[in-house]
Amino acid sequence: MSKSFTIKDLSARSGLNVRTIRYYIAQGLVPPPLGRGGGATYETRHLERLQLIRRLQDAHQPLATIRAQLEGLDDAEVRAALQKEPATPPTPSAGSARDYVAQVLSGMASGSLPAKPATKAQDLGRKDDKSLPRSHWERITLHPDIELHVRRPLARAQQRRLEELITQAKRLFDLDP
Repeated sequence: MSKSFTIKDLSARSGLNVRTIRYYIAQGLVPPPLGRGGGATYETRHLERLQLIRRLQDAHQPLATIRAQLEGLDDAEVRAALQKEPATPPTPSAGSARDYVAQVLSGMASGSLPAKPATKAQDLGRKDDKSLPRSHWERITLHPDIELHVRRPLARAQQRRLEELITQAKRLFDLDP
């Protein structure tokens, strides 16, 4: 049986203030409570979603990205995501620059949560769906014959990894004859 909490209990357990919790509910990041008014109650599933949101925000994920990730998850998947260790960016080691660039690339490509399934608007290439985050592609020249294509915007953590990747790649290409 699931525990039930008041919003004040949920706030204390999650470390988020009541106003933030209500905002997340209004934004669809967390399901609404059971009941209304002063008798409204929240369950463990609400707390787990709030904990996952907090973890993703600590990883500098924007709310739009978090919303997209959470939409496809049921309560068991949220719980499983919380069980996983948060991803940490790779650190340079004594290995070659190529190994490090591969490490950074694999870190950028891997996510701790499954991607949101494509919507009909995405399938048709339409841009009229207001819920889809706007993005654009940027070309970054690493070498006269090599470009890196990056979808913007990036989360802060991904931006830092990208900057490190560019630095390492340019150094690597400058070393080649």
